[in-house]
Amino acid sequence: MHTILAIDDEAGVRQSYRVMLSDQYRVLLAENGREGLALLEQRHADLILLDLTMPHMSGIAFLEELARRGEDIPVVVVTGTGSVDSAVAAMKLGAREYVIKPFNVTEVLLTVERLLAERHQELELAALREAGATGCALIGEAPAFIQAIERARQAMAVDSTVLITGESGTGKDVVARAIHYGGKRAGKTYVPISCCAIPPNLVESELFGHEKGAFTGATEKRQGKMRAADGGTLFLDEIGEMPLEAQAKLLRVLQDGCFYPVGSSKSIETDVRFICATNRVLPDAVAQGLFRQDLYYRINVIPIEMPPLRRRREDIPKLAAHFIAKHAPRIGAKAVEFAPDAMAALQAYSWPGNVRELENTVERILVCHRARKTIGRDCLEGMLMGASATPAAEVSDFDGLPLDEAIARLERRLIGRALERANGVQSRAAELLGTTRRILKYKMDQLGMATETDTEGGEVANK
Repeated sequence: MHTILAIDDEAGVRQSYRVMLSDQYRVLLAENGREGLALLEQRHADLILLDLTMPHMSGIAFLEELARRGEDIPVVVVTGTGSVDSAVAAMKLGAREYVIKPFNVTEVLLTVERLLAERHQELELAALREAGATGCALIGEAPAFIQAIERARQAMAVDSTVLITGESGTGKDVVARAIHYGGKRAGKTYVPISCCAIPPNLVESELFGHEKGAFTGATEKRQGKMRAADGGTLFLDEIGEMPLEAQAKLLRVLQDGCFYPVGSSKSIETDVRFICATNRVLPDAVAQGLFRQDLYYRINVIPIEMPPLRRRREDIPKLAAHFIAKHAPRIGAKAVEFAPDAMAALQAYSWPGNVRELENTVERILVCHRARKTIGRDCLEGMLMGASATPAAEVSDFDGLPLDEAIARLERRLIGRALERANGVQSRAAELLGTTRRILKYKMDQLGMATETDTEGGEVANK
């Protein structure tokens, strides 16, 4: 229940507040600003109703002291008809609304309800942004980004399944974590699982667990991620890579709330909130027979699309400043800003790896130029993949080639650059290219690009 602090020197007005508000809110009453401040030292208030003309401490003086203390509580000024100018002055000091005396009860109640709802949204949004402190920061004002954050805020208030789509590096995992910790399951377990990082033959065991002897190598009974997430949230990252057989079993959990461990005939009930993410276009995967249509409908209850960084270039200055502040102290770099020409280059770049690539690039620049206080355009040389090449030179490389061969050469060049930047680590190169390691490996085989080893960190040599 919210708490309302009503400050007015008239006993009749204070009694009116008690009568009209006490059914829905806890009500604290004070005779003047001084008493109101004393109450705030002992009790929490979610909203303040404030008269302006009072003895001992006026409403204006109260607002000034409230600001000095750093209190961020919504204030509604309730004033006489002759005090409109004072009400405007109060608004400049931070009051959210003003109501003219004699007031209409319905008007006051609606104003209180609206401001409390707005305050709740502000706090949820703050929680979302704070949750971005680890990984890709949730910073930005671009319309597409704000739309995604607003949808995430809505997902916090319910328990429905969420599907987060977007390219690699856009912050899907950070938004998933924020939804969990901003929702009613915040005190329960959050279990993330990357579907593309598990061998296809072990996905079911990883999700649902297995009995001893269920398959070769199952030397002991194991509980899966589904049991670990019971009561909390299971985050299925890259769900588009899940094998079809596992998809069928996941669909049963979503429909019936129960599952069977591998090798067991005993059904286990579970209470899990599902948040899924993918960088694939799932309707296309459905059309290709790679993803179940019924499962797609089940998980696509609350869709959230995370925009690529190239669709929110206006956010790059704030993001870059955030990453400087985050990494410079740890690295011992003196940089505090990007020069205008350097920032223009960052905003012109396409960022195939999105926010994650931007953060890694800023960190690398700080390491290489620790003594520079201002990062100039020269510091970016060789840092942005393919940024130094001119469009004419790129196009001329393919003049006279058949379209298929031109595309193949371009793909080889892009994959080769990504692998070079990733020091041969295929999973990292896949992130830079906005795809998965499995798809990258398939494309490399298709293009005749050999790997020296089968390990994830193996060096790559072109045939």
